[in-house]
Amino acid sequence: MFLSQRKHALEIIDECGLLGAKPVDFPMEPNDKLTLASGNAYPNSTQYRRLIERLIYLTLTHPELSYSIHILSQFMQAPKEEHWEAARRVIRYLKGNPGQGLFLRSNCDIQLYAYCDAD
Repeated sequence: MFLSQRKHALEIIDECGLLGAKPVDFPMEPNDKLTLASGNAYPNSTQYRRLIERLIYLTLTHPELSYSIHILSQFMQAPKEEHWEAARRVIRYLKGNPGQGLFLRSNCDIQLYAYCDAD
């Protein structure tokens, strides 16, 4: 079984207007200091929140986006323009391979393991 969210990924790319954009190799710039962003506030915070919510859903089949989306979701209350540009970079990364997914073999014994640190 192959789990993919290609249609959802393409809808996100289209909604952001990046269908014609050049893909990038990494979802975030190395050593990006988003927590110290002091630029102008992004004027459409609802759009930013909607994009991040849709990307959170997409991490089910794109686990490599988890770290980037975790960082970007910290700024949902008051996003800056730098945060929006970082989110657009994640979309450009996604454009490189929107059909990526998870392959589950039929002869594989799937077991769920969970760990908890109760400290």
